[in-house]
Amino acid sequence: MNFSHFARFFFSCLILVSLSSCKLRNKLYATRSLVINKRSAKETEALLKRSEFRFNWITARFSTDAILDSSQISFNVSLRGRKDSVLWMSMTVPVIGLEAARAIITKDTVKFMDQIHSQYFIGDFNYINKMLHADLDFEMLQALLIGNSTDFYEEDEMLHSAIDDGRYLLSTIRKRKLHKVIERNKEYKEPAQSMWLDPQTYKIVRMMFNDFNQNRTFDASFDKFDHVDSTLFPYQIHYHVKAEKNIDIKIEYSKVAINAAQTFPFRIPSKYERIVYREK
Repeated sequence: MNFSHFARFFFSCLILVSLSSCKLRNKLYATRSLVINKRSAKETEALLKRSEFRFNWITARFSTDAILDSSQISFNVSLRGRKDSVLWMSMTVPVIGLEAARAIITKDTVKFMDQIHSQYFIGDFNYINKMLHADLDFEMLQALLIGNSTDFYEEDEMLHSAIDDGRYLLSTIRKRKLHKVIERNKEYKEPAQSMWLDPQTYKIVRMMFNDFNQNRTFDASFDKFDHVDSTLFPYQIHYHVKAEKNIDIKIEYSKVAINAAQTFPFRIPSKYERIVYREK
């Protein structure tokens, strides 16, 4: 798989997707020995929302190692964004620093430019969801890139709270049934979302989406938290997608800054050919 094709794949997966010191990080790994007070789902969710990463503007750089079945590739990404408005990404080949792809995403439009093959794509999330057989939006992608929660469940659906392996668990499935579903492949009809929270910081350390009817799982873990201004940010993220093909994406941020206004340059040269996806 060449870089350009993989860049397109990575961009689609992100849509499918999406601590201030070593001493503090060590506390995260030592939480199993702490006494954790049981909290209601409503209280736990409120603490989760209070701990979320807040920004108006963001600029960041991260490296990515990704595996699609037996194909593996690494590249670097420059990320810019304005909260709840726009995300911009530039993907470059490591070492030589050649920009191979660029993307700009808003709530209404998805644009992608393949600079190696002089091609581009323009669509929206409805089109992307139809193509990927998914139910995604801008808010979900934004949340997955910065480690915030994303509401997969219906508003009137009850969340369950529990303590699981030294962490708080919020899930649309009760803890006992969740373990049976995950470990024993027990049948469960409805799609489900689960989030594991650090009991001290209430940051998400793991988030899982299960679509049991389609036999698809999206599993994200968040690690190496450090402060960006006054809010904790996960500098390492691992996405694992289990579907028709197994996908592994590891992200490691090297720089994150917030609240400086950004520009989002994106101009498609007239000679570029439009990419058209057709339903099979």
